Amino acid sequence: MTASPNEVFYDQAFRKNIQSIRLFLPDGVLWSSAYPIDDPTPITLAFDVLELGNTAAANDFQVKIIHCNADWRKSNLSNIDFLYDYNEFRVTNEAFSYNTQVDFTQYRMPLPRVKLPGNYIIWVYEGRDESNVVFTKRLMVYDQIMGVGAEVKRSNGAAERMTSHQIEFFVDFSNVNVPNPLDDIYVVIRQNYRWFNAIKGLEPTFVRQERQQLEYQHFDLQNNFYAGNEYRFFDLRTLTTLGQNVGDIRRDQMPIEVFLLPDRSRSRDVYSQYEDLNGAYVVSNLDNRGDELNADYVRTHFFLEADQKVTGDVYVVGAFNNRTLTPENRMIYDPALKGYTTDLLLKQGFYNYHYYVSDDQPNNSYVFDGSYFEVDNEYDILVYTRPIGSRGDILAGYTQISSRLGGR
Repeated sequence: MTASPNEVFYDQAFRKNIQSIRLFLPDGVLWSSAYPIDDPTPITLAFDVLELGNTAAANDFQVKIIHCNADWRKSNLSNIDFLYDYNEFRVTNEAFSYNTQVDFTQYRMPLPRVKLPGNYIIWVYEGRDESNVVFTKRLMVYDQIMGVGAEVKRSNGAAERMTSHQIEFFVDFSNVNVPNPLDDIYVVIRQNYRWFNAIKGLEPTFVRQERQQLEYQHFDLQNNFYAGNEYRFFDLRTLTTLGQNVGDIRRDQMPIEVFLLPDRSRSRDVYSQYEDLNGAYVVSNLDNRGDELNADYVRTHFFLEADQKVTGDVYVVGAFNNRTLTPENRMIYDPALKGYTTDLLLKQGFYNYHYYVSDDQPNNSYVFDGSYFEVDNEYDILVYTRPIGSRGDILAGYTQISSRLGGR
């Protein structure tokens, strides 16, 4: 596989033994690549290579950086346009797991600094063959040269007021030379940092030329999201006792198997507020305190009660699978058990997740979790433009807002 100009790039692992692909700040703090970074301080790529069956962990990995346009397709920029170094970086820092049933090697590498804000793909391959790609990961860098002000409201729609959030915002381009703002500014709105249900390319409703601002205040629900529900959660930080929402642990299996308590539909429940991580997870082992090299990988079984199969595919979604809908996290309906099942290999930690139904009707997406306007969601707005004479888009504005706070 090679990088094609027409290909849309995603967070994706191409081998089952590649796990826990993450980014860290220099002080060791986890940096979620789900949202952009504006600090030029180098960040560190980390990933685990598991020894599963006859698969050995030791490999020779190389990294290449690819600049992408707003649509996550490869731009026409050359390497020298966005990098200070030759675009080939070897991963040399490795550490080995200890006191785990599943052995793994963790690789780390500081990523090179980039010259330009924008979308980037971290392309990791084995040996000297770029086509032998093992995983790709998105990285966004922004420069706040455009201002973004936003607010989360209840939906204007009469039928949607109890279920949906409406995002209204403006973009200030007074510090940028934008000849045609209606065509030269492209916006993306995401809910809890998910790409699969993002609102893309929303047209402005008004241009305030005297202020050099674009306003986005739609009344036709184009800027609406079903709010969903607070995330479900489970605790795998200990394997000696049952953590929250864990029903059974089978330590005699290899890998260790964990069965979560059965989940049921919450669509008819009264909304209940509690703090969640909006889909995030934290790697940790409370049984043998230390660094995460002694956090084991366990086979985690999910079961969602359902009297009958619903229209569309059902997925387990969270940051642990990059908030994506893939065959790996798609559930299978078992008519004998009357429910949906799947199992995922997860590293010990505390996890948020929910069940999402991929269907042609958006209101069916939360058929198992329900949708309530009171939910505390995080939204972010990404603003792209292409500078005059450039051959690639840059990320020129960014903001995050909370539905509980109403925006900031």
